[in-house]
Amino acid sequence: MSNLTHIKGDIFSAPPNSILVHACNTQGSWGSGIALAFRERYPAQYERYRAHCKAHGGALVGTCLLIPGERHDIACLFTSRAYGRRKDTPPEILMATRTAVHGLMHQNVEGKALHACRFNSGKFAVPWADTEAVLNDLCVSMTVYTAELPT
Repeated sequence: MSNLTHIKGDIFSAPPNSILVHACNTQGSWGSGIALAFRERYPAQYERYRAHCKAHGGALVGTCLLIPGERHDIACLFTSRAYGRRKDTPPEILMATRTAVHGLMHQNVEGKALHACRFNSGKFAVPWADTEAVLNDLCVSMTVYTAELPT
């Protein structure tokens, strides 16, 4: 069983030296939703994510890019090839989530605390309960923030 702790609060107020987890597309766009908030707060990590997408494209689905940062590391879970109307289907997104989270767990060699929004449930339109079931199956320990996007 996993150890998911649900709290109301701002994911960006997570303790220093932790990992902020969110779902991404492979096209190098953090253009809306929580991804836009990440882009505004972590422009250097966004540029690294974007360059990684340009280099590898759709082959990234199901992988995780862990980007070090000064206050927080950013875990980009590549759960869909595209976004908007061209996003992958919920079953495809969940399959990619499984392998991407597994990859994150292997990359987190320092055992840093994981903090996440309800990833996949916003712009990718996957019910949170479905993503949560994947996390439970993988025995993930993570704090999940359920507050609205910060303004």
